Amino acid sequence: MSTDDKNAVMSDDQLAALHIGEGGVSGRIIRLGAALDKAIGGARYPYAVTALLGEAVLIAALVARSLKFNGKLMVQAHGTNEGAVSMVVAESTTDGHVRAYARYDAPSLERILADNPRPGAHMLMGGGTFAMTIDQGADMDRYQGLSAIEGESLADCAEHYFAQSEQIPTRIKLAIGQVQVPGQAPVWRGGGVMVQRIAGDDARGDTGDAWDMSKAVMGTLTDEELLDPDLPTDTLLYRLFHEQGVRRLEPQDVLAKCACSRDRLHGAIKQFDKQAQEDMMKDEKITANCEFCGTDYVFTKEDL
Repeated sequence: MSTDDKNAVMSDDQLAALHIGEGGVSGRIIRLGAALDKAIGGARYPYAVTALLGEAVLIAALVARSLKFNGKLMVQAHGTNEGAVSMVVAESTTDGHVRAYARYDAPSLERILADNPRPGAHMLMGGGTFAMTIDQGADMDRYQGLSAIEGESLADCAEHYFAQSEQIPTRIKLAIGQVQVPGQAPVWRGGGVMVQRIAGDDARGDTGDAWDMSKAVMGTLTDEELLDPDLPTDTLLYRLFHEQGVRRLEPQDVLAKCACSRDRLHGAIKQFDKQAQEDMMKDEKITANCEFCGTDYVFTKEDL
């Protein structure tokens, strides 16, 4: 186990790239505490919905940091009428700013939970579509890849996406849960490791054995290890990859930060004509809500 000299310790709310073995496998590891709890809204959603949303946040952050340009990546899961969760959206910028929201039907969720207290992604959403959208900015076209919602978790969906859309063998292990310190309210935590096979070449040779070993190691990783706030990240990496060897690069911060702003919304409303603005008025004011962070913005006639 080795690290960059710049940073010998990786803490909560950080993400780092990994080089495993002799270069046949690359990876990333993420451990989130307060940033995840804030991004998914704490107690804003029922437990099952929050856990699903937390997975989407981890995936978005892990994949966004692999992009070679400044932009953002959005993970979306759209359910069907057979499920309770109609939409899960998580967004991460390449700078590590994450935000997320979900839509669900409470009666449908109660019905599903009555039959299965620990439903997976497919049951919660009733199937549907998993998508990753890359946004390089206003002057560039968006790129979106799609796959079916399959398996018990969004991690399964992401693995299927990479195999189908990118032809990159990938393994992802995610854990989401609540941790309670005595005397304090429970808070959400999350952790994840993502590894991908690098194609062999003259320098690396065949990477098949390295990939098979990495897959086997990932199968031993537990939720408890990823969520334990007292287990240092580098200790966990040594447990996993000490036989192959692993080098962790300098970690980068992950921050729950919404891109909404009063000024931006104010400008958008002012683009409507006076009659449209009047139609939006209720009790002499227009109230707009950000679905990501839940912030209410109120505009009076004087503001407009």
